[in-house]
Amino acid sequence: MRKLLQEISVIPGVTGSCIFDKKEGPLCKLLQHEFGEEDLETVGIHLVRLVQMGAMAGLDIHTSHFRFDRYTLIGIPLDQETILVTICDAQANCSLVSTTASMLARDMRSDLERGQASESDQTTEEDETFLHLLYDEIEQALAAAMGPVAALVMGDCLDRWRQAGPAIPGRVSELISMLEGEIGNPDLARAFTERVEKLL
Repeated sequence: MRKLLQEISVIPGVTGSCIFDKKEGPLCKLLQHEFGEEDLETVGIHLVRLVQMGAMAGLDIHTSHFRFDRYTLIGIPLDQETILVTICDAQANCSLVSTTASMLARDMRSDLERGQASESDQTTEEDETFLHLLYDEIEQALAAAMGPVAALVMGDCLDRWRQAGPAIPGRVSELISMLEGEIGNPDLARAFTERVEKLL
């Protein structure tokens, strides 16, 4: 399921996507850190309710678009209680995003029916090994930007990153964004990001 979300994430203007279930909350997500868990819960539940209200009125909602000041949200129902939420820049091309997401939604529905919605959120042993090697490389890049306090900052950000979701390779960009925000000098922050992005 995560691979399907990654296909959406490469569309220009997309900043994240999530499969949201009314009862279980986010089943699988790929989000940038700016859009928080609480925001996702609020948006997800309202989009599911919108689909359910449409069904009560005999309307079969295929896609919903909402443009806000900072984001554009696109919701595509996967069933009566589950929705694909895509978060985009405010001026994103909604037509392109919704067309691509709609095509991928068919595969997501199949995965949901087979009960595979969240299995890709689990970390494999291979992922854990990769992540530990990556953490070391990221910390070295952070030390080049911040000096000896890098280990403390890295530990703190890792804790917050793990609390926000599963520690999986698909979420490493969130960790990098968190660490970049801790670097006070914009030039050093940019150099850190450029160095770390080469590792991914």
